[in-house]
Amino acid sequence: MRDSWLRFGCFLTGYNYKIVRQSSEVSVKAVKKYTSALIIISILWGFIGYLFTTRYLHVGLYGGIIGALILIIVIIQIERQIILSVGKNRWAGGFRVFIGIIMSIIGSVIIDQIIFKDDIEKRQIAYNQQYIDSILPSKTTELKRQIRANDSLIMSKEAERLALQNELTLRPTISLTTSSTNYVVDSLGQVKPATKVNNQTAVPNPKASLLEPLQGQITSYIIRKSKLEGQLITIREYVEREVKSKTGFLDELQLLMSILLESLVALIVWILWFLFLFSIEMFVLVSKFGDQTHDYEETVMHQMNVRLEMLKKLNPKN
Repeated sequence: MRDSWLRFGCFLTGYNYKIVRQSSEVSVKAVKKYTSALIIISILWGFIGYLFTTRYLHVGLYGGIIGALILIIVIIQIERQIILSVGKNRWAGGFRVFIGIIMSIIGSVIIDQIIFKDDIEKRQIAYNQQYIDSILPSKTTELKRQIRANDSLIMSKEAERLALQNELTLRPTISLTTSSTNYVVDSLGQVKPATKVNNQTAVPNPKASLLEPLQGQITSYIIRKSKLEGQLITIREYVEREVKSKTGFLDELQLLMSILLESLVALIVWILWFLFLFSIEMFVLVSKFGDQTHDYEETVMHQMNVRLEMLKKLNPKN
């Protein structure tokens, strides 16, 4: 079990397991110490990454797990820049402090947005009402315009139908004139027209066939008007659902900032979380710069020097 933990620590920190096994207990303890610090940081940032991706990117459970893993990998790679540096690189240390400050601010903001979730939601309600009141007039105006246009079409079609019905009432039928000619044979045996007869036939007015399609158009316009009026009645409820379904990171961040600026207790909580995260971020850096150089690093430096001497012998001109 001890050997497996050491292997895992070497895998996590990037140390060479074979060299660590041949080194003293000081090097082994250094690996374990770095491993413990990386595990603490990874768990914390994995939790933050999961919260951020599920709440603001809306990716669900599996997407949140993937987001947490990506953030953990990034954090480990950043910490390795300090762990795997031989000696004490102050430029790298200073840059790590700068990154730690930024990451602590981001982490504390995300965690505070979860801690102050109920307070943010209370302010979100008032904010949403103001936003809805600002966009509702434009949406209702557009619906009313469509309803008026639809009413105009209905009135036009109703007038057309009324005129057609009046015409059909006055003239339910129309007369069709047909003519026929009687022929006779004269004394020479030739066929000649004798008399021409005109026949009057009453048939239904053909415009009656236009009445049904016209009524269908009017019915479709009435149905459309009913839908538009229903949307007008429920437009506020629809807009409220649409606004509530969108969780904006910047919106909640602005509300959180207003809470922090107005409440001393909330500001103290945020500062405590910032200091806690920053302290954890500095675990590896403080351990690296606070410890004396152990034999693992000396072994690595010795291997490098031996390799350089070999290269010099292979290239005597240099």
